[in-house]
Amino acid sequence: MEKEVLRERLTAVFQETLSCKFRKKHYASDMEAMMKKHGSFLQETIQECETSEEVKEFVVSCIPEFALSRLEKISSKRKREIAAFEYNLNMVAYFLPLLGETESESKDELIGRITELWNKTIPDAKIAYSNYENIRNGFRRSVFCYITTAVCQSLGRPDDCYELNTLRSYRDNYLLSTEEGRMLVDEYYNIAPTIVKRIDRQPDSDTIYRDIWNTYLSPCIAMIENGENEKCRELYSSMVRKLEAQYLYLQEG
Repeated sequence: MEKEVLRERLTAVFQETLSCKFRKKHYASDMEAMMKKHGSFLQETIQECETSEEVKEFVVSCIPEFALSRLEKISSKRKREIAAFEYNLNMVAYFLPLLGETESESKDELIGRITELWNKTIPDAKIAYSNYENIRNGFRRSVFCYITTAVCQSLGRPDDCYELNTLRSYRDNYLLSTEEGRMLVDEYYNIAPTIVKRIDRQPDSDTIYRDIWNTYLSPCIAMIENGENEKCRELYSSMVRKLEAQYLYLQEG
C-alpha cells in the first residue's frame, strides 16, 4: 500500500473514532461497528509492518504527527488543551484497542511503539494502552471509580459498601446526564489509574487516602444525600484538579 494512501486511511480511522462518545451504553456497539468497517484494513496494515521496518516506522509516526499538526493549528491554549485531552482519550479508548483486536503476534510491539512516540510527541500526554476487553469489562463491573475505590479499600470498606454505591449512582444518574459532567467523568477515567498507582507508591498512602476521604468524598456523600448534586460536582471537580496537579505529572524514577 502506498504511504500516502496508508496515511490517509489511518488518519481517517483516527478522525472517525473521535466522533464516538465514550459511554457505557454505546462503547461495545461503537467498537464492533469500527472493527467491521476498518478491521481488514488494520489487519493488512500490521501485516505490512511485519514485512517492512520502513513501513512500520511510518505507521508508528503517522497518528502522533497528524495529531500534533492539528493541535499546532489551534491558537487558543484552552481549546488546544481540550483537544489534546480528547485525542488522548480517543487513543486509549478506541484507536489503540482497534489495533489490539487484529490477529497478529506483533500487534503489541507496534502498539507499544505508537504509545511511546505519542507520549513524546503530544504535549503533556501520559497515555497507556488498554485493550477493548478490559475497557468493556470495566464498564460492566463499574470499576471506573478508581480513586474512591482505593480510598474505601484503605479504610477497610468493601467494594459494595454504601459509600461507593452512592458515588457510583451519582456518577451514572447525575454526572453522565450533562455534557459538563460527562467531560469530567471522561477525564477522570483517563487520569485516575495513574493517580492511584502513584499514591500507592507513597510511604504515607493511607494518610493521603484518609485526607481525600475527609476533604472530598465524605462531604460529597453528604451533599448527595441532601440533594445538593451540583455542589457535589463542584467539589468532585476540585478533587480531580488537585490530585491531577499533585500526582499526574510526577516523574517516575
